[in-house]
Amino acid sequence: MKYEIETKDYGKYDVVVCGGGTSGCFAAIAAARNGAKTILIERSFTVGGMLTVGNAGITKFTEHCKDVDKYKKEVLDVLATNPKKVQVVGGIPHEYVMRMIKNGVALGTKGESGSYVFTEKSEAQITLIEMLTEAGVEILYDTRVCTVSKNSDRIDKIIVCNKDGFGEISAEYVIDCTGDADVAAFAGVPCNKGATEADIASGGAKKVGEMQSAGIMIRVRGVDFDRLFKFLEENPDRFYQHEFGVMSLENAKTSYYNGEMSVFRVLAEVRNLGLRPVQVYNLPQKGEAILLGIDCGTGSIDALDARTLSNGQNFVQLLMRKFFEYIVKVPGFEKVQLTYAPDIGVRESRHIIGEYTITELDVVSGRDFEDSIACGGHPVDIHPIPDEIKNMSMDHWRFHIPYRIMIPKNIDNLLVAGRSVSATRIASGAIRPTAQCMAMGEAAGTAAAILTNSGLATRDIDINTLRERLKNNGAVI
Repeated sequence: MKYEIETKDYGKYDVVVCGGGTSGCFAAIAAARNGAKTILIERSFTVGGMLTVGNAGITKFTEHCKDVDKYKKEVLDVLATNPKKVQVVGGIPHEYVMRMIKNGVALGTKGESGSYVFTEKSEAQITLIEMLTEAGVEILYDTRVCTVSKNSDRIDKIIVCNKDGFGEISAEYVIDCTGDADVAAFAGVPCNKGATEADIASGGAKKVGEMQSAGIMIRVRGVDFDRLFKFLEENPDRFYQHEFGVMSLENAKTSYYNGEMSVFRVLAEVRNLGLRPVQVYNLPQKGEAILLGIDCGTGSIDALDARTLSNGQNFVQLLMRKFFEYIVKVPGFEKVQLTYAPDIGVRESRHIIGEYTITELDVVSGRDFEDSIACGGHPVDIHPIPDEIKNMSMDHWRFHIPYRIMIPKNIDNLLVAGRSVSATRIASGAIRPTAQCMAMGEAAGTAAAILTNSGLATRDIDINTLRERLKNNGAVI
């Protein structure tokens, strides 16, 4: 059935950023700081996505070492004296985090952005809004992209819906930061949905189209960390090292009492299921923490299907009651209370087919690219992880992210940043964490601003100009 609609004209912008989440905010700030008239479209009533309202925190700013003692001595401790030696993300994301650390509303390591940074939620949102406003970005809240209008191989208008009804925003360049590549899909960009045959062949999936598990990270208060650490010291078999945070119990305890980021897992006893790991991340407020232990399981939902996504939201919300039934039995968690449960967090949906598809070999080998525009240090986080990836040695490990994975095949004025870039599932498991999405956002926004008034396709940018601009702004590429 077809309907005729009337649209409100919101005007013309050099850069239209769709999605005000982890990558979108930094794309918009970068575009505006580089002189582009920029508007940010966000479907909710605030900004930041997973790094604010999603409780995910910010990870990962440092290179990685698997060995716990080496990681502490040669990475985390180095942050106190020479942070640039070990950090893999700089630029606007680093500026954002340092504003909060200096204001006492974020926990870092040695006064710097380390492997993990967790924040006071409202201050994280406000700091982003300040930076967007300072840059001159216009923000349109409660606004969802409905479709696009094209002129040949360019998007000329973004069609949106909000309290005004339907509207149209004219765009010279568009950045899709929706997380699901919605704009790209509306524009006819070829995409993979979930796992592919190649992902199955590499051991990263069991079924074509299946998506990674979706879940929630909950915010709680009433944690007695003194009692919890005492329990873990007396029962070391209940301590479970976080494979990405890489902290021993002693390191986690010392970091906590130094007012720094502490990352570890506790094995909680679940009826009929034995011991299950619960991830613990401390927060700036005394007795508060983020806990991760609730998800739907790989292949259980289709993040692009409204009904299964809604069912998944119900499932994880209702599962919280059972989660608290067993978590309160751990000494130190007896008086824990829920303070905030976010919407379900989606790890995977669409991946665009871009000018280049980054692979697991590119990531695990740390391959450099002539068009590298960002770096990362987060190990592969998918389920299941192939044994050869899980068991690989990692010593001061980092990887590079090429510009081409943000360029869709058949649209000349579109860039895609965030978890829906052109990547295999295993590679995406390292690229999608928040700090890497922020860095990709900065690169996309900078590129779009450089291209403004040029008429060039995004693939035709002078890559050396982009890389030099990013480096001058403090980015690590």
